[in-house]
Amino acid sequence: MIIPNKPMSGLEKFKLTPTSPSTINDYSKNPCKLILRKLFGYEFETSCAIERGNVSEEHIPAYLEGLITVDEAVELAVKSFKQKCHPDMKDYDKELATIPCLVRGACAELKDFKLISYQEKVKGNVDGYDCHGFTDFVLKKTGSDDKFIVDLKTTGRTPSNLITAHARQISIYSEIMQCDAQLLYLVPHRKTDRKTKEVTYSCNAIWVELEDKKKFLDSAIQILKAMDLLFYNCNDKFEVAKMFYPDVDDWSWSSPKLIEARKKIWGM
Repeated sequence: MIIPNKPMSGLEKFKLTPTSPSTINDYSKNPCKLILRKLFGYEFETSCAIERGNVSEEHIPAYLEGLITVDEAVELAVKSFKQKCHPDMKDYDKELATIPCLVRGACAELKDFKLISYQEKVKGNVDGYDCHGFTDFVLKKTGSDDKFIVDLKTTGRTPSNLITAHARQISIYSEIMQCDAQLLYLVPHRKTDRKTKEVTYSCNAIWVELEDKKKFLDSAIQILKAMDLLFYNCNDKFEVAKMFYPDVDDWSWSSPKLIEARKKIWGM
């Protein structure tokens, strides 16, 4: 195997620079899906869970700037979800029902901070590799000049610890912007009244600080180096595909379009 004479040689060969945290995490977790998306150009379908996360935060900036109320943020988020998803999609009703409590939870957790930017595009060099991405919220505390990144994640289950993929993501943003970073997990909880059978939702907020940035940054760099080496030693996307074999039992292959794409590339 030939070692690249400079960082990014393999990534540049396949037009994968600058590289995003999502590409790094996809290579680590499911390289076959990364190959389909980045090398063969397949577009993946969205899901109600993905759009639940997107709409739950996209109107928070307007609320933080005093342009809309909490109720209006909820209304806009629900409307946006209905535009992006349709009722016959998996878990449509389940995810739709959680949106109001998630939006209210986000507003409650972030209302005391000053908004500096939202979905800011950042680009920088990490150990010789060009990286880029979009932050969620960049905020300041009242009376402080120090900005910090908050990456908001909605999840159906309470995380027992900091999720590595999330930590890698914000460690890269933190390194590029040279500021602290935190994760805010919002977890919806469903409760049914035994007598009336009325269903209500509440939101549990969990703040997690990035305490060991170097650990997760080093992890991202090692993945970048592995990607760079592999791509450098492959002549084309078909050779790259031959280096991996898809796990057909993985739930993420549930989409018929993904299965069809998998069959075309790997024959199964």
